Amino acid sequence: MRDLLKSKNFKIMLIAVFLVLGIMIYSASTSGQQNFFSSVASCVTTPIQKLSALVSGGINDLGGDLTDIDEIRAENELLKEKIRQLQAQLVDYETYKQECERLSGIVGIIQENPDMELISASVISRDSTDAYGTFIIDKGTMHDVAYLDPVMTEDGLVGYVSQVGPVSSKVTTVLSPSTGVGAIDKRTKDGGVLGGDQELAQNGYAKLSYLQRDCDVTVGDLIVTSGLGGIYPRNLIIGEVIEIRAESQDISLYAVIDPSADVLGCTDVYVVTDFPGQGAVVDGEIAILPPSPSDAE
Repeated sequence: MRDLLKSKNFKIMLIAVFLVLGIMIYSASTSGQQNFFSSVASCVTTPIQKLSALVSGGINDLGGDLTDIDEIRAENELLKEKIRQLQAQLVDYETYKQECERLSGIVGIIQENPDMELISASVISRDSTDAYGTFIIDKGTMHDVAYLDPVMTEDGLVGYVSQVGPVSSKVTTVLSPSTGVGAIDKRTKDGGVLGGDQELAQNGYAKLSYLQRDCDVTVGDLIVTSGLGGIYPRNLIIGEVIEIRAESQDISLYAVIDPSADVLGCTDVYVVTDFPGQGAVVDGEIAILPPSPSDAE
């Protein structure tokens, strides 16, 4: 018995009994608080629980983010579609605005010439080899367009129909030497003949020839059609005088004219198909006729 009490195993067992009893007494005295084993278990499980909660929350957040991305993409596509619609409306608005401006300009001309008949036409091609800006329009005899009909924009005279087909026509501009337009200075009433000049045409200018040496034409004057000869209506704006020069023979003067219409860049024009006095001889003046279609070839 004495040997048992002194043995190592007995001592270990005794220590374990006292330890268990101590834990039981401590646990009973700390009512509502964690016991030793719970504390140990808590130290082990708490980090694991935190990690699990973090991973679970991250997955939930990721799912929410993915849902948000889908919503953002849908809203982005909707905004893009609205932008496309607004851009299309803006193009339509600019088109309507330009058309209104063009029509407002032509209305003034019609008011001054109420008996003048016009049809609109579009420029469908230009002769890039022609220094005088010859172009083709999308109107012809089927639209009542005829040879020698004047062609203009809301800004002024552009030229005349030099060749005509069923659905298209060739327009020779005021920059061409083959054009002959009876014209006068709006201010002084001095008259001359407007035509083209190869050198001047390079800068987009026309030439008003046969001015008397004692005329009162000056830089800045407005040149308009005279209406003589019955080829062009009266008072169509041609352009502005930018220079006065003497002819090489020193017999008469000529004026360099900057056309009011965009002769070389116009895209929409009007053909004057009828006006009072068309084709008539006025005050004994004979019409200054451009070349016939066969000569124009």
